Amino acid sequence: MSQKGKPIDAPATEDPPYLQPGSIVEVNHEDNLCPRARYTAIIMERAASTNDKRYVVQFTNLYQDRNIGTKLSKEYNSVDIRPLPPPQTPRKFKMGDIVEAYIDNGWYQGKIDQVVDNDRYIFRMSSMFLLFGMNQLRLHRTWLNGNWVPPLDESELDVEEEDSTEKMMEPETDNAEASKTGTGNILEESDQKTKEKEEEFSEGAHVEVTNIDGDGSNQAWFAATIVKPVGNNRYLIRFKTLRTEDDTGFLEKEMDSLHFRPPPPHIPVPDQFKMFDHVEVLYKGGWWKGVIAEVLPDDSKYLVILANYDKLECKHSDLRPRQSSIDEN
Repeated sequence: MSQKGKPIDAPATEDPPYLQPGSIVEVNHEDNLCPRARYTAIIMERAASTNDKRYVVQFTNLYQDRNIGTKLSKEYNSVDIRPLPPPQTPRKFKMGDIVEAYIDNGWYQGKIDQVVDNDRYIFRMSSMFLLFGMNQLRLHRTWLNGNWVPPLDESELDVEEEDSTEKMMEPETDNAEASKTGTGNILEESDQKTKEKEEEFSEGAHVEVTNIDGDGSNQAWFAATIVKPVGNNRYLIRFKTLRTEDDTGFLEKEMDSLHFRPPPPHIPVPDQFKMFDHVEVLYKGGWWKGVIAEVLPDDSKYLVILANYDKLECKHSDLRPRQSSIDEN
């Protein structure tokens, strides 16, 4: 990969090329705000405070202070740093494959739990289940003794490779596509935000609906059926669990399809959840996002903190693993 356009002018060292000042790398990073994942960074210099091989890096998409644009700089041991993988063409995966998914500017390790169709997969990370297109996934590889394991085959490389280094130096924007440049993978427009593709739903289709109060809150999903389209990507829907105030029937409401998703595919529920597992709780007729805060003495019950910060004691039968599509917040 070309290294022209290095962001800093620093003397070369005896270190390998990817550890030279100005090189673009991936760093195994974890803190109170960011779970362990691979994030893109720039080698600034070799740390002078220790005899160990430690380096100061500056992250391209993590911030010390986002309000003033100060990017996070930290010191890392060389074992936590690896070269930026070359761009790769999208590939198909099979159930059980160990992969990495691109989430919030980092690459998170997990496995393929289910193949939904030709290019969509259920990605499992601990007890969280997420829906991804193949363009947001890459095969998990390890950098070992100067080589990728498993090795990269020429057929996997993107023949139209662009200079990732130059893209890394471009200013960030709020555009979702721009925020994904320079990650070492091809992130195309497909499987991005639902609002970009104006998906149509047919009468009688089953969906899950969020933001039913119109306040921008995506804290819960409610099962519903499409009654009819009303134009401009809006539909009349009938809820399956919410009833009218006079209890004469199920509530009907006109809503924008931006707040719809297909019913999540069936996935197995673990015999027992553990602390910090991300779950959805059946509560007030909908599936609410939450996190297991405590496993109660009765193993079939849990204390869950909901997305609105309410605390709720739940039975195991009222929980399911969190499932999200890639376009959810």
